[in-house]
Amino acid sequence: MGKATGLEEVRRLITGTRSALVLGHQYPDGDAIGSVLGLGLMLAAAGYDVQASWPEPFEMPEKYLFLPGMSLLVPPAGIKPGFGVSIALDCANERRLEELQEPALAVPLVNIDHHPDNSQFGRANLVDPAAASTSQIVYSLIEPLCLVLDRDSATCLYAGLVTDTGRFQFSNVTAETLRIAAQLVAAGVEPHRVYENIYQSDSLSYIRLAGDVLCRAVYDGDLGLIYGYVSQEDLSKFGVKMNETEDLIDNLRALRGHKIVALFKEQKDGTVRVSLRSRSDTDIGSIARKLGGGGHRVAAGYTSDKRGIDDALLQLKEEIIASGRDTDN
Repeated sequence: MGKATGLEEVRRLITGTRSALVLGHQYPDGDAIGSVLGLGLMLAAAGYDVQASWPEPFEMPEKYLFLPGMSLLVPPAGIKPGFGVSIALDCANERRLEELQEPALAVPLVNIDHHPDNSQFGRANLVDPAAASTSQIVYSLIEPLCLVLDRDSATCLYAGLVTDTGRFQFSNVTAETLRIAAQLVAAGVEPHRVYENIYQSDSLSYIRLAGDVLCRAVYDGDLGLIYGYVSQEDLSKFGVKMNETEDLIDNLRALRGHKIVALFKEQKDGTVRVSLRSRSDTDIGSIARKLGGGGHRVAAGYTSDKRGIDDALLQLKEEIIASGRDTDN
């Protein structure tokens, strides 16, 4: 059977079995974690045998440890075969699944996502670029899949919604987004508790590292680019894990008058992951795609094919300039 697009085929594949492997992308953010745990909990409550995971490094950022559903999570090496369907959440393409591609593609795969550059890699695909988050799309599946939303699953979906909308500040927020948020609160979510855990639970070590990053941040007025970096040496110096730095880029976004924000993160293997944010009138999703990554118009990222932060920065600047020329033409 070939690929199919739409809700009906997604419903058919998921309800046609009683076991599911629910997967998020490597280095999961709040939306990936929230959608994986939220859907996983609802499927488990409906009687499905559920395993949930994401690729190595299989780590849960401390700020999300308050979320329900941790018992569903298994590391990639612990996944047991025999599930009837795999469900990829918040993954623009199968490469985001890394070493989990093999088990995920060994059975019918359902692809649920909101990235505009999604490659439609599933047996069934439910991709809605207009949705503010993948968690929002999962919410839309509750009735078609005959699932029940309770306080725990609602809390997970709310975490995904609040993080991928920048606390309901981004241009992806619509009236429908806020209606769904209200329904999640009606199901028992405590917004202040979610906010405190995600945005007010940093360690003193992280705050000190953030201070260093902000002190050496650079603003290139010609490009409208503000950028900073986190090195492995920084992590060792302050005793911070890389997965604690997810929201560090938001500190840089506070600069008045910028167009693009970039945070360069040196990985253990020497590669450099680049997170990008922009004002709504600047499309950094297209820039990220040209550099091998992907994302949305105002939030995107990629792993540079250059070694070292200096070379990765030069590469990004050259692409921003080239992108500007393309726009002018």
